[in-house]
Amino acid sequence: MPENGQNPALTRPPILTREEASRRAALLADLQNALAAQGVSSVLARRHRLVLQGGRTRSEPSGPTEPQLHIFTPDGTDIATTHGSAYHFASGDAHPADDPARAARHAAGRTASDA
Repeated sequence: MPENGQNPALTRPPILTREEASRRAALLADLQNALAAQGVSSVLARRHRLVLQGGRTRSEPSGPTEPQLHIFTPDGTDIATTHGSAYHFASGDAHPADDPARAARHAAGRTASDA
């Protein structure tokens, strides 16, 4: 464990502005539509970190974090995220965000369970 006492595996994702979280969710919705056209089920999950304030300690802020698209195929599952220019898959692959159909073909044929 690092000196700061934080486990790197438990590092919290950064807080996004509402606009940025919405922009990323819209890109993932484009991928979701392309997946649906291929008969692949998926669920878009918006995520929000809630930090309860209390006492005199200084807490991290609450707010939206990176949305995720959970993709379900007969071969397994994968998770897609985006920062705007590319779709990033938990399987380790990335595809340009300006071509959701190509990324959907990838997701339909290969999942994180294949990696």
